[in-house]
Amino acid sequence: MGIDNMLMQDLSYGTSREYLVVSYAGGYAAATISGCNTRKYHGLLVAPQPQLDGNDHVLLSALAETVSCKDKMFPLGVHRYPGQYNPDGHAFITLFSADPVPCWTFKMGDAVITKELLMDESENRVSIRYILKEGPLSVSLQLQPFVAFRNMHTVGKANSFANLSVNAIDNGVQMRLYEGYDPLFMQVTGNAVFTNNGYWYYNAEYAVEQERGYESHEDLYAPGHFEVTLTKEQPVVFTAGLSLNNKFNFRVPASAKTMKERLLKAAKQFIINTDHGVAIRAGYYWFGSWGRDSCIALPGLTLLTGNVPVFAQVVETLQAGLNNGLLSNAGIGEHALYNTVDASLWFVWSLQQYNVKIWATYKEALSSILYNYRQGTLFGIKMLDNGLITAGEEGVALTWMDAVIGGVPVTPRRGVVVEINALWYNAVCFCLEAARNEGDEAFVKEWETLPAKIAASFIDVFWNEEKQYLADVENDWSVRPNQIFAVSLPFTPLKPHMQKAVVDKVRNELLTPRGLRTLSPLDERYSGHYGGDQGSRDHSYHQGAVWPWLLAHFTEAYLRTDKEAALPLLEELYEGMSDTLEECCLYSVPEIFDGNFPYKAGGAVAQAWSVAELIRMEHIINTYKRPVS
Repeated sequence: MGIDNMLMQDLSYGTSREYLVVSYAGGYAAATISGCNTRKYHGLLVAPQPQLDGNDHVLLSALAETVSCKDKMFPLGVHRYPGQYNPDGHAFITLFSADPVPCWTFKMGDAVITKELLMDESENRVSIRYILKEGPLSVSLQLQPFVAFRNMHTVGKANSFANLSVNAIDNGVQMRLYEGYDPLFMQVTGNAVFTNNGYWYYNAEYAVEQERGYESHEDLYAPGHFEVTLTKEQPVVFTAGLSLNNKFNFRVPASAKTMKERLLKAAKQFIINTDHGVAIRAGYYWFGSWGRDSCIALPGLTLLTGNVPVFAQVVETLQAGLNNGLLSNAGIGEHALYNTVDASLWFVWSLQQYNVKIWATYKEALSSILYNYRQGTLFGIKMLDNGLITAGEEGVALTWMDAVIGGVPVTPRRGVVVEINALWYNAVCFCLEAARNEGDEAFVKEWETLPAKIAASFIDVFWNEEKQYLADVENDWSVRPNQIFAVSLPFTPLKPHMQKAVVDKVRNELLTPRGLRTLSPLDERYSGHYGGDQGSRDHSYHQGAVWPWLLAHFTEAYLRTDKEAALPLLEELYEGMSDTLEECCLYSVPEIFDGNFPYKAGGAVAQAWSVAELIRMEHIINTYKRPVS
């Protein structure tokens, strides 16, 4: 089922929804479904350039197509410049579908042409196939590439340093706008002729960047155009990649119809191959590999999608970067930053989901984490005499609520934090269980008295019998979703009546149809809308914005306390999330939503843990419903 011409000809609709296709090699193609780039992160070939930095780079920004038929020219592209769209090729779109690949149907007079877009699975190469479906026996197709060659976080400007030369290759041309970049190979089937009449296009405008308060105008270079005849008998394929293409294969993947199938397909987009090993990309477009996000998303993206070998490969990449018991917060290798207190504890949780002899395989990594947290490591992370973990330094945000404005955390959570200690209790209990199973008596003897001490201190510090919920940080009674982990994790320090009270508090004040709010709307600091410039966005990021990744943990906690009675609401929540797969990036799940109705999507358009935890939510519900044999 596709989107019809009435909606596609409405630019407000066509520019508010995006497509994303990804290569295992780390590159991607993305734009709005109208074909217009509205973000600096959009492009037909956006790929890593590890020889330059740890970011992706926009190499091929866009491709302008013009069809000549019966002495008439029909431009199919859509570009935005200050005050106008030019050309307005969306007027010729009669149908768009994102399944199984992005596919546009254009009608120009009697001619009907389809355009399909595909990323190579194993290398950074985009392929676009044009098919003449109806009308004359042939038409002339002109393809004009727009190149950028710049870091995805910046915009480019016309300059005298650009290398504008174009070299002929088999079926196309090769160019490299700036020194240090991989060359871009652009090729076309069908005896295409390339005309080298390059010039700069000035002030391409990115509307979303304007809204987000960033530089939003870019100059793009068009090195010339390809001219090729498109016939009914022979499709034309355009490819752009980082090496010469000799195959021109165009294998369309299987279609995904149900919500679960679409989530499983989306899961593949976050697993990428890097110079440091297989990794999880936290989100699109501006996120790279984040330790916390990787560990939380890993079970849902791999174990529950049947991609079990990749779990071990990602774990190997993660533990290779272990430093003083800490996993990196962001980046890999020389680009790694370690400002996180919870990534290592989520690493332990992730291994809990893995059905192998954990202690025999991962004892060294697990021991490093526990011993470093107990004796003290970077950023003031250490165990107190009461068994709880404290963490933090001035101006540093170490938990997942990590927004910082002007060097000051928006959500100050320095000290003894609720989910950190729930994770710490869970980690110690799990490692003891794993060590016992492997007969490691020395480890068990050294650590076996600690869980009871942690549990008693946890209740003493965080629980209030009168309030009937958990503090977020010691002496901070903000109602936040972080307390749900004290119920959802496999090992909980809470007594049953406490678990029930926590779940009721979260359900009554934080639950929405899109996930859990990060702050109760009854709090005067609550912000129900996420948008505007970076300062405005960061202010509301964890002060009311809704995060869908929390739904899986809410599901576990609610089933633990309410058993079968929880199922109707949980199933309604899961099914209701199906709409989100068509609201922003087709077919994926965004990072966050507004805390207020109608819960508008925001943040990254496709987020790893959003997708992974919805997969896990469905698995938790169905596992609970499955009768015990």
